[in-house]
Amino acid sequence: MRTFFLILTAAFLVFFAGLYYLLTHFATVTSDSVNVWVETYFTQARVPMFTGFLTLGSFLLTLQTTIIQRLKDAFDTDAYKQRYLVLKGRKPKTKYYGSLERMSIALSTNVILALATAVTQLTAGFVRTEWSTALCVAIAATSVGLVVYLTIQLLLAHNEWFVKIEAARQKELETS
Repeated sequence: MRTFFLILTAAFLVFFAGLYYLLTHFATVTSDSVNVWVETYFTQARVPMFTGFLTLGSFLLTLQTTIIQRLKDAFDTDAYKQRYLVLKGRKPKTKYYGSLERMSIALSTNVILALATAVTQLTAGFVRTEWSTALCVAIAATSVGLVVYLTIQLLLAHNEWFVKIEAARQKELETS
């Protein structure tokens, strides 16, 4: 789990450093010393980013328990039990619901990061400087990256669940 947070922190720092470098070295500055990218963020992107990430965080917060409960069904299969026993032979400290626990932590992190992104747009977003613009856009980019990662993980977990419910339905239809 430390690796997950280390990668998340590294992604944020890379986004922040890259954006700050771009804003300070390659930005178009108008005649009155206003950075065009900073002004564009301040006038056109800040409010939509706030509402978008507030909505995303709230949505994920309300669905978090339902998603985890639904995915638990995918782990209660004989196929997963066999994979778990093989893995347990190689790594004795492995938990049966360890990957589901990590998915829950990733969902919680995603909720917190989305809400933190929304708050950042209302706090640091009011400061019209390169560093504050880079901070706001970097935390938003990190949040979007985490949403993409989580979406991929949920798709993989849902595939397991669909295989389970399809097999159960086929078995039920055969016995009918």
